[in-house]
Formats: sequence, structure tokens, C-alpha cells
Amino acid sequence: MKAKKITLTYLITYLAIGGVGFTFFPNQILEIFLSNGNYGEVMPRMVGMFMCALSFFIYRILKNEDWHYYSITVYVRSFIVLILIWLFYKSGDPMLLVLMGIVLIGLIPSIVIHLKSKE
Repeated sequence: MKAKKITLTYLITYLAIGGVGFTFFPNQILEIFLSNGNYGEVMPRMVGMFMCALSFFIYRILKNEDWHYYSITVYVRSFIVLILIWLFYKSGDPMLLVLMGIVLIGLIPSIVIHLKSKE
């Protein structure tokens, strides 16, 4: 349980910090994340809004210790990594590699935990 709490805390943290950053400081966050794309003002803010909203959902899973949903977080993040790979292939924007790295730091231990809990 402690390992699940740690991985979900990491997930909540990067969603909340990234969400606030993209919502209120999109140009600075895009620069920090090494973006070379042009996303305008609206799209990063909308992404930030969704990231903040997702952090609240994950927080509720953690607070309620509702581990039935833990596997869903693993599957969704795996899907996100696949989409980030595809988007990087299409655009070449290094920001997508940075985002993939952030997601993978928490996803890899989560996959191990998920697989061990299946045994």
C-alpha cells in the first residue's frame, strides 16, 4: 500500500504543478519543457485545466485508498506514453520527450507494483 501511495502522490504532484503551470504560465512552462512548437495561448491553458482536474480525481483515489482504480491509472498512463511517442514522431517537439520522461518516472514503478499485486 505504501508504494501505491508514493506513486499516486507523484502522479498528483506532477499533474497539479504542471496543470497550474500550463493554465497560468503557459509560455514559461513550454520554455522549461523545451518546446519548439507553437501551441498558442488557449491550448496549453486547456491542457492545464484538465491536468488540474485529473489531479483532484487521483487525490480522491489516494485519500479514500480505493485501490480498485489503481490499475486504471497504470493503463491510462501507458496509453498516454504511447500517444506521446506518436505525437513526438509526428511533430519532433522535444517537450513531448520531457513529458514522457515525467510520466515514465512514476509509471515504471506503478507497473511493477501492479504486476506484483496480480500474483
